[in-house]
Amino acid sequence: MLLSALLLATTNSVGHEDVARYWLAPSNQPGLVFTGRWDSSNPLVPWCEWQGASVSLNFDGTGVGMTLDPGMSSEWYRVVVDGDYFNSTKIEIDPGGISSPVLVQGLNPGAHRIEVIKETYVGDATKFYGFYGFGGSGPLNPGPRPTHRIEFYGDSNLAGYSLEHESNQWGSQYQGSTNTYAGIASRRLDAEYHNISASGETISSLHNRYDRLSWWTPNPKWDFSRFTPELVVVNLGANDVGRSEAFIRASYHSFLDDLRLTHPNAHIVLFNGWGWDYAEPANYIADVVSSRNDSNMSAAVFPWLFEQWHGCESDHAGMADYLVDHVRLVLGWPVVEGEIASSYGRGGGVANGSFEGRAPFGGFGWRYGAHDSGVQRLQAPAIAKHGDFFVLLQNGASIQQPNPALPSQTAIVTLWLRGEFGGESATVTLDFRNQKMWTNPLREQSWTVPLTTQWAAHSFSLSAPTGGSRPVFHTRLTIAGDSQARIGVDAVQMAVQ
Repeated sequence: MLLSALLLATTNSVGHEDVARYWLAPSNQPGLVFTGRWDSSNPLVPWCEWQGASVSLNFDGTGVGMTLDPGMSSEWYRVVVDGDYFNSTKIEIDPGGISSPVLVQGLNPGAHRIEVIKETYVGDATKFYGFYGFGGSGPLNPGPRPTHRIEFYGDSNLAGYSLEHESNQWGSQYQGSTNTYAGIASRRLDAEYHNISASGETISSLHNRYDRLSWWTPNPKWDFSRFTPELVVVNLGANDVGRSEAFIRASYHSFLDDLRLTHPNAHIVLFNGWGWDYAEPANYIADVVSSRNDSNMSAAVFPWLFEQWHGCESDHAGMADYLVDHVRLVLGWPVVEGEIASSYGRGGGVANGSFEGRAPFGGFGWRYGAHDSGVQRLQAPAIAKHGDFFVLLQNGASIQQPNPALPSQTAIVTLWLRGEFGGESATVTLDFRNQKMWTNPLREQSWTVPLTTQWAAHSFSLSAPTGGSRPVFHTRLTIAGDSQARIGVDAVQMAVQ
């Protein structure tokens, strides 16, 4: 057996256990469940390239490992045990041949589920040889698959660029697919998904690759009969900004023509964010859809307000909110709650104003938290004003959150602040901005607040301007401490009316 021979050849990487005590689940094991674009022409060595592809196994045992070849570059893989996506872990596998890492051990005896998800698409094919395990009888019945199927097409945002960093940092260690809105929305909709996305893609460039098993080469083609989606989501167009609207519209129509031929019965959604540019595709995708006279096609938008180009996990949780609301409306699919705190305030309110929720990488829906050494989300029920958590700002650090707003609306903010030593101060800033990213505020006001060691409520309000060629699009709330301060922030509330 190929897997057995490979495992014997890599005993040193397996560790302390006697190889003879292991059970095996080779890649052609009937109980394995493959999701994503896998090439199984050689069932003993299936391979995949696109991020989000996964393989899972139900098993009886106390631990499990896998044998794979990551290809020509280091790739990251997410290990999910017993369906716990929030507390799942990532491992990096370096190139250089076949590896047999232990994924988890020390589980309670009995039935478990392991899922391994390809988080990155840096190199070429990942070759999968199988699982091995110990401490039990091995593979079990795979059980039912998810109810629905979704296919996603996107650019760097949906490919998970900087997913685990709030300041747009490049690095495959920050990239992922599981906690993009494709992964989050699919879990909330009980769906399997394919994530066919790559950094830099335009509508037409991904149109040329949408039917591939590999980004790099046109062949082999993906066999669409192997995965028939009920829903197709297209999040493309941001990289087309700068071209003429006529060109972008024509690119959408050309891609939609082929998607409709490929998926005659699927509901197709154009899903775009606004907040990039004055003439961005989100402004007219609804018109593109209506001009096609296709009752099984729709458009949905979300506000693109996370200023540093790409969304992190909490931003993707917010995007997932908008998508699942749309799917519930147009298709009637049941929706369950998500596990990741969103950075998107709804109905004029801030998101996660008491800081009780967070994303797996540590962000909590306010920029800039997890990657700013001066910002800490602390669990301290005896100290927090509301709930179990509050945020500590040190040495001039700040947090901010944007939300949609319209001309003439008034933003009203109430929040609780305290100093650690007394005598510190905090600065609260409200501003209003237009649709284009990185433009100066249309109106802005700051308030400096002296603090004591006791929590105290503070309220502020600012009205948006009216008129002008570029109207108000969103408001931004920023909370900062002075350069020597250690200040607590909690129970932030905002209304835009």
